[in-house]
Amino acid sequence: MQPPILPKELNYLIDPDGGFLCLSSHWRPKPGDPNPQRPGEKLSMSSYIPAAPADACLCGSGMPYGRCCRPKPDWQPVCPNPGGQGYSLVKPQSAAFHNVDDTALRARLSADARFHCVDDSRNNSFWILWGDPPVEDEYGILCLGDVELKKDRTLLIGAMSDLRMQLLLSLLAEIAGDLLGSPKMQYDRAPVIRKQDRPSESRRFFGRLGRKRQRR
Repeated sequence: MQPPILPKELNYLIDPDGGFLCLSSHWRPKPGDPNPQRPGEKLSMSSYIPAAPADACLCGSGMPYGRCCRPKPDWQPVCPNPGGQGYSLVKPQSAAFHNVDDTALRARLSADARFHCVDDSRNNSFWILWGDPPVEDEYGILCLGDVELKKDRTLLIGAMSDLRMQLLLSLLAEIAGDLLGSPKMQYDRAPVIRKQDRPSESRRFFGRLGRKRQRR
């Protein structure tokens, strides 16, 4: 997979006709944490992947970039696929399972090495999907999805693309299919930047997505 190039300055104007905006989340140790083997900070970041017109388009269409996403009026972000196998268009979505057996489900998720529990409190439990093996780079371990078990016995799954959600649902069916029913799906609006507005919109978009998000 082609490594993304992080912009040196988030307010630098990047030509959306010459590449892709890539969104990713990483889990990493907090600065100064006495236990560096247990990451505790989620970093949501944006990066830039240059593309030539003859390159295969990262949206997954199978067409050259110059005849696919390059001439479109909107700049549509992508995100890394599981296993480092290319990229997919960002399509934020969630799946909710209600009235689950929270005790049994918590035990099964905690025992699976592909999920890492980063918050286990009386009210909520929270896992991130690392995969097996985890994908690690200079920014931390790539987060492929979120799993939250709420106090009201709702299991909430969050993913940034169709492929990631398919992976999450497949893994949950594998380890806890007997505890879950059919999910209620929700699809959020994908972030889009109009190319004609790119000077101001790009600066705001990179500045907003370059901030850290923390979870203990």
